[in-house]
Amino acid sequence: MKLRLTHAPTDDEIEATKDGLRAYNRHFIPAKLPCPVAVFAEDENGEQKAGIIAETMGNWLMIKYLWVDESLRGQYIGSSLMQRAEEEAMARGCRYSMVDTFSFQARPFYERQGYECQMVLEDFLNDIRYSPNGEASHSRIYLTKTLR
Repeated sequence: MKLRLTHAPTDDEIEATKDGLRAYNRHFIPAKLPCPVAVFAEDENGEQKAGIIAETMGNWLMIKYLWVDESLRGQYIGSSLMQRAEEEAMARGCRYSMVDTFSFQARPFYERQGYECQMVLEDFLNDIRYSPNGEASHSRIYLTKTLR
């Protein structure tokens, strides 16, 4: 057995690793998990202006991405996307939700939605606007919410 390091894994290599893990996981969880869910906000021309990409698995909604065009921020679009995704998750039987964000992103927004901080990974990545030697860095924040 030999080890090979690569900085550019192929799609096939990534899928082979995922397939191996999925095969093991099938002994413990249903094969069709996770189940994707997405909600989009579109303008009158059908152009996407905001969206949330998530998945449900077991009792959890796991939010992967939330984006709102800067021109729409502060208009409750993000809150509406979150609410709709959470409603769908509850319809699927989920009781909890989780999301992660960086310190320069949306922690206060998520906390206004009822999310509570569970963990912070300090000094996660450096801010490109400052010295690359690590003088300024950002944290990664993990938050959860009980769905009602």
